[in-house]
Amino acid sequence: MLKEQKPSNLKMPSRKNIRRACVTNKSHCSWSIKEKLMVLCYLECTDSVRATVKCFEIEPKQVRDWRDKKQELLNIALYVLTLNRGQQAQYPLLEEKLVD
Repeated sequence: MLKEQKPSNLKMPSRKNIRRACVTNKSHCSWSIKEKLMVLCYLECTDSVRATVKCFEIEPKQVRDWRDKKQELLNIALYVLTLNRGQQAQYPLLEEKLVD
């Protein structure tokens, strides 16, 4: 009864070194303009997207997008949730005449 033995020099790769995608526990969440500006203020103080992401538990892409749109965010009322108001009217002149 001879058992096959694996050579001792062959090692399985450790699973610790494998990089995996980070999955957040939060579901879809709407952020008001005020909250977005608070996140951007924290970002300016720390100068680190990673630290900001860890503190607020959000995705780095959100922080980068908000950073790029900061001037637009400053020009809008603080209680608004979105930058755009939705789809524009296809025939605005016709709708104005119908209202009058």
